[in-house]
Amino acid sequence: MAEGIEAKRMVLAGREWRVAGAAGDSFFEHAEHHAEGMAALAAVAAAAVPEEGVILDVGANIGLSVLALAPLVPRGRIIAVEPGPRTAAALAETVALNGLGARVACAAVALSDAPGEALFHDAEHSAGAHLMDPATLDAASLPTLRVPVTTLDALVAEHGLSRLDFVKIDVEGFESEVLAGGAASLARHRPLVFAEFNAWVLQCNRNANPRATLEDWLARFPVVHALRGQAPPLRVTRANLLAFLHDHLVLRRCADDLVMGWDEGWPARWRPPQA
Repeated sequence: MAEGIEAKRMVLAGREWRVAGAAGDSFFEHAEHHAEGMAALAAVAAAAVPEEGVILDVGANIGLSVLALAPLVPRGRIIAVEPGPRTAAALAETVALNGLGARVACAAVALSDAPGEALFHDAEHSAGAHLMDPATLDAASLPTLRVPVTTLDALVAEHGLSRLDFVKIDVEGFESEVLAGGAASLARHRPLVFAEFNAWVLQCNRNANPRATLEDWLARFPVVHALRGQAPPLRVTRANLLAFLHDHLVLRRCADDLVMGWDEGWPARWRPPQA
């Protein structure tokens, strides 16, 4: 096991797994709590992905999302993307410890709208790590390093993917850049896209306007839903954009998971996540 990486056993979605993480990473220390949020992700993927499907997990962190998704594609593939060196090492260990190496490929790279290299906030709490923008709040005080950057389109080509059924994106406010760098693949394969929409990180990490971001996503995808726990997913359109933003900012503490794509029928196949 890589230096500074530890492992522990935990239960996720009714199964026992081994999870690796960097010593001192509070996300790893509280992995059992964070695993509870994986049920919603798995429930959406189950409504869209066949057993031979291909999943792209952008912002895979230490691998909890990979463990939640892997049982859904026993004859498929997952490409798990994580740029932070310590977290990427833990992700690779999690994959190996659970015997998933034949189906899960790990890419230690960031995704954006253009290839190259970029500054990255190397946060002690791995869930708070993100690419650095010139407008990142309090940027001078944050520990940083440089990471390689590619695009979603380039990653699809590199792995020779002939299909793409599901894309999960959780990159602390840089979701729009991931979408822009994958425009060709998204249009070709029309996957269901599960993305975090968080007004706080958009403003803090990029000084981006949440309304403009949401309008951009609505222009990219004809079908957008917001998850509402055990209740049916809420369809988000330009007509109810104001009401959605109000609830997002005032009632939901700037945290929403959006499901975007071209498939209007997935909510009928969706089953509420187990509480």
